[in-house]
Amino acid sequence: MDLIVTHNNADFDAFSSAIAAKKAYPNSKILLPGSQEQSVRRFLSLSKDKIQVESEKTCDFSDIDRLILVDTRHRSRIGKAGDLLNRKIEVHIYDHHPRMKGDIKGDLDVHEEVGATVTILLNILRRNKSLEITPLEATIMLLGVYEETGSLTYRTTTRS
Repeated sequence: MDLIVTHNNADFDAFSSAIAAKKAYPNSKILLPGSQEQSVRRFLSLSKDKIQVESEKTCDFSDIDRLILVDTRHRSRIGKAGDLLNRKIEVHIYDHHPRMKGDIKGDLDVHEEVGATVTILLNILRRNKSLEITPLEATIMLLGVYEETGSLTYRTTTRS
């Protein structure tokens, strides 16, 4: 099974990247390790019947054979999911942050210098013309871009 994981204290870029990754990996589960930023917690409480996320307490790590990391590549930020790296599993990484020494190495490592990680995943999803994104998913993804780019004002914001 595929497990999508983002960093602890997930913000909207992290959360929306996980939602976008789920579109690319439809048979996956989303794990939000630790807690989330207050705005994400509130959003999840309002939409818990429409969005399925795992916690470290409920996640069955035993049947995971592929780990998909979004908006992070630091083992210290992915909670118990970091233990999966001790096993022989496939790792895919999607991240917009600069690479650093000690980063997790992925079998697939997609890095682009854009304002938000969700932008990378949206560019991938746009290539699949038959893929449908629901209004709720689109809203979440827009919130990710909006928050991570400071309402499109940060210097790291790109045309992408």
